[in-house]
Amino acid sequence: MSLPIRSALRSACLPLVALLSMGLVLVAPQPRALGAEGPGLPGYAPGSGLEADAARRISRWALADYAVPGAAIALVQDGRLTLVEGFGVRDLGTGAPTTADTVFQLASVSKTFTAATVAALVDRKRLTWEQPMVSLLPDFRLHDAYAGRWVNARDLLSHRAGFPAFFGDLFDHLGYGSADVLHRIRYVKPATSFRDRPAYSNIGFFLAGELAAKAGGQPFPALTRSLLFKPLAMTRTGVATSLIGTAAAPGSLTNVSRSHALVGDRLQVVPPNLSALFIAAGGFASSANDLGRFLTLLVSGGEIDGRRVLSEAAVKALFEPVIAEEPGFAEFPPIDEHSGFDYSPGWGVYHYNGLKVLEKGGALDGVRTLLVVVPQKRFAVAILANRNLTALPEAVRAALLQQAFGRPGEPDLQPAIRAKARQLESLVLAVEPKPANPKPASLPLSAYTGTYVNDLFGSWSVAQRNGALEVLAGPARYRATVSPWNGDTFHMLWPGVISSPVEVPFQTDPSGRISGFDYLGYAFRRMGS
Repeated sequence: MSLPIRSALRSACLPLVALLSMGLVLVAPQPRALGAEGPGLPGYAPGSGLEADAARRISRWALADYAVPGAAIALVQDGRLTLVEGFGVRDLGTGAPTTADTVFQLASVSKTFTAATVAALVDRKRLTWEQPMVSLLPDFRLHDAYAGRWVNARDLLSHRAGFPAFFGDLFDHLGYGSADVLHRIRYVKPATSFRDRPAYSNIGFFLAGELAAKAGGQPFPALTRSLLFKPLAMTRTGVATSLIGTAAAPGSLTNVSRSHALVGDRLQVVPPNLSALFIAAGGFASSANDLGRFLTLLVSGGEIDGRRVLSEAAVKALFEPVIAEEPGFAEFPPIDEHSGFDYSPGWGVYHYNGLKVLEKGGALDGVRTLLVVVPQKRFAVAILANRNLTALPEAVRAALLQQAFGRPGEPDLQPAIRAKARQLESLVLAVEPKPANPKPASLPLSAYTGTYVNDLFGSWSVAQRNGALEVLAGPARYRATVSPWNGDTFHMLWPGVISSPVEVPFQTDPSGRISGFDYLGYAFRRMGS
């Protein structure tokens, strides 16, 4: 399953209800309402072999079955790109077709490029996997001093640095620069002991990007371009804010997939959620054609077109499990209690019919992405879809795996995937019940206005506009609505296709004046209180 969906749900129960309940702006994608499980995959024939026509049929079936406007696929078999194709439309508003060159936001699939960038630096002896971050960034600190002293690239890229799951994505919208955020991260309270257990962390990948930039002597996006995109001739891959942005923005492309989500009961184009800061965690964009070259490199041990881009040792390090995670109820088949699950640098690792499978998924407003690699078979697939929280990528990858490597007589995984998609949908769409007897706010709304500060999040203003409260957060003045919920506990709601409110209790001083509020366990004090 896609790791954002997988890990975020574990963090609400806890990819995506928890993202939102924690106030993160990696907003929950949403599938269409699914009815009965219905039939399985048409023409299901596990282990019968996978031809390009079968992969096309599976992709077209999934596009219709999951009501996704457009999708693209790149399929690598035996180390060769055997299919790269687009299906459906890239933009419901214009009806423009999806092609193999259509650029999609990658969301967390970007993490695979971050890990590969670090691997390329290790090849060049600019960095080692175990080298403490402070050796290159001596002013770097973490809340846990021991972790801050020893944390390294392998820790950051396998989610074992101790950060709380999915915490901190809000920084992508607050307007702080990377140096400021790098300093503020020392105030993030750990959720686990260092290297004790994994917790999916975009903060960790931001730090890995900063570490790589320091080691490589270039800003992270430029470094990844020079080490990976340029050698691989990935001409339609880069930072999403530049390639997608608005159609009129300098450098943006025209053959771009737009984000789609249900708004009310209508599927329509919605604004993209573009990463301005956490590029190493989720800020790249690419096409099926370009991803096919990246996957060909990986299944070929670091070579492509007779040229070596990564060493065999680097690729092996990317695919080597670092820390185990327990599969949970939110996994998509074939991940289950028998498949195992581990994190390697940039990837999740499980097993299917005795084969080691590397998988990395992504989810952002109106887009779903997935990469799968089966190293033993030199097999890989990239799946890109332009609808909110659709399970299309998991459905397609399961069908391809079963067609290629299934055993005769094994059950079709599609009904179980559909059932899992319904469970996720019900969790994402769940509405928090109102208190049985809600109390009114103890003071007039104007009493809650003012400037509030916190060491981690900085300065936020609570202001009154049109008879309601709003938060203007950070230098960007990122706006959230603030509405009474129960007494002096308010709901704070950030923008997004689907966003879940965060409970924010306000506190008073002995004189009865508002003195601060709590946001996700972080105390904001009111200036002048």
